[in-house]
Amino acid sequence: MRVTLTQSNKDDIKSVCLELLTVPRPTIRQVAQVIGKLVACFPAAQYGPLYYRQLEIDKIQALKLARGHFDRPMTLSPDAKDELRWWLDSVDDLSNHIRKGTPSIQITSDASGLGLGATNGTTQIGGRWSMHERVRAQNNEINYSELLAAFLALQSFCRDIADTHVCIRMDNTTAVAYVNNMGGIKSAACNSLARAVWAWCQQKGIWLTAAYLPGVLNTAADRMSRKFNDQLEWMINKDVFRGICNMFGTPDIDLFPTRNNTQLPRYISWLPDPGSEAVDASMVTWQSFYFYAFPPFSLVMRCLTKIELDQAEGLLVVPEWPTQPWFPRLLGLLVEDPIVLHNKDLLTQPGTGEKHPLTHLSLLCCRLSGSPSKVKVYQEKLQTSSSPLGGSRLGDNTSATYRNGLTFALHNKLILCRQMKLK
Repeated sequence: MRVTLTQSNKDDIKSVCLELLTVPRPTIRQVAQVIGKLVACFPAAQYGPLYYRQLEIDKIQALKLARGHFDRPMTLSPDAKDELRWWLDSVDDLSNHIRKGTPSIQITSDASGLGLGATNGTTQIGGRWSMHERVRAQNNEINYSELLAAFLALQSFCRDIADTHVCIRMDNTTAVAYVNNMGGIKSAACNSLARAVWAWCQQKGIWLTAAYLPGVLNTAADRMSRKFNDQLEWMINKDVFRGICNMFGTPDIDLFPTRNNTQLPRYISWLPDPGSEAVDASMVTWQSFYFYAFPPFSLVMRCLTKIELDQAEGLLVVPEWPTQPWFPRLLGLLVEDPIVLHNKDLLTQPGTGEKHPLTHLSLLCCRLSGSPSKVKVYQEKLQTSSSPLGGSRLGDNTSATYRNGLTFALHNKLILCRQMKLK
């Protein structure tokens, strides 16, 4: 069952909102009376609490300047006028459920000075704050951090979910209140974030309920907000990546990052992530995009198999380890000469700024294709290997053969690597 406004209520709301918009400087009393009428509509306006707080903030500020005199004139801010316009445009269609029902999804989140953690009961996620988020967390804006952790948890676990009731559990009563009240007036930052949370939920048809969970019971999310596997967070220097794009073209999507170390706006994460298009790149067909992948080194062989099976094309960054069993297979999928990347600042961790301890590590950026015809075109352009008089030609050789750069041999063809260094 749903609750709706009577026609007389609707007409009254339209009248008072229109009057405030047309009067250049209404009195504080007039604004307060309109706010009272709007609040009275909340039982029949599901998202009504999202659209009155700027009016309330303007009223409070004007009342302070007027030293408590309600009959003094005041000026409405542009945001307050936008709220009035929302009521004018929406009042005819407003309604609200009498009961929202039991939540079908339960999520628990937590925030620390280092990062966020969350769980939906089966999967646990966590990660460091970005540079901007970490500054706010370290400035003890814990209420904002807790609310942000809840929002990121929602985006991670409910990315493909719509038209349902979700309960988010937190151990911060202020964050709980900002969610359930659809904002507040004491913190502009928390109010703005709460509005963003509800705007996202409204777009997906999600009704959100926040519940308090004592910290002693919030152990899983708390642990994930403090302990991170930073060894999986290495990313290539941004300047180097731009150089790669200049040489190979800009890829469509990044296949193995998190929200903190992605090189591209579109990405597929390994675990649920607030900004990812999907989870687990191995479960997605790669043929439909030009990809960029810098996977954990243990997954290189699986990536090569995926490229062949999907007949995909893209950029794969791997360590320059010619003795690895996957290396000849890598050379056999090339469609352009690879790039050698090496510099002491080549790899960093986005959350900490830490440099990779292996300062002499060399990487190869390879444009690969699972299309046999494209590979054949590239190999036909390669120079045929030669040998000293009386010697034999190189067949397949995965060791460096020239001092002026890395050169490999594949099927009696020479593959010359291009160099890229940071100054």
